[in-house]
Amino acid sequence: MIYYFIPFERVGEFILKSDIRNYQDDFNFTVKAYEDEFSSSEHYSLENPKLSLFVDLHSKKIDEIACYEEVLYKGRNLIGMTIDEFISHTGEKYYGEIDKLDFEDDNIPQYVYEFDDIGLQVWTKNNIVITVIASQLSEE
Repeated sequence: MIYYFIPFERVGEFILKSDIRNYQDDFNFTVKAYEDEFSSSEHYSLENPKLSLFVDLHSKKIDEIACYEEVLYKGRNLIGMTIDEFISHTGEKYYGEIDKLDFEDDNIPQYVYEFDDIGLQVWTKNNIVITVIASQLSEE
């Protein structure tokens, strides 16, 4: 499967805000529940760790799609680009503060950028894009 990204709509054949049950006959997911004081969700991972789906626990709708190895946008894979290449290729700018997270044992921080105009959260490590999380426009 090729994971093309269409902002606020889909990654590959996975459509944001669609029901996860539409995909369960065609894909073998590993499912883990997640709850905190802010949200309740399930994390659906494919056997091949290229992609994960974050699904609302109650509605069973896909809230976010996380890509770890491949996500194509404007003809190029965003994973593996430097953050400067990402910005140049997409023509987008990030908003707000860049979050710095240091939660792995390697003592190399990850930086998280918010690209609200295309609905992407971009995670980098050593200045290289390692994860892209797609979401829909917020419902305010």
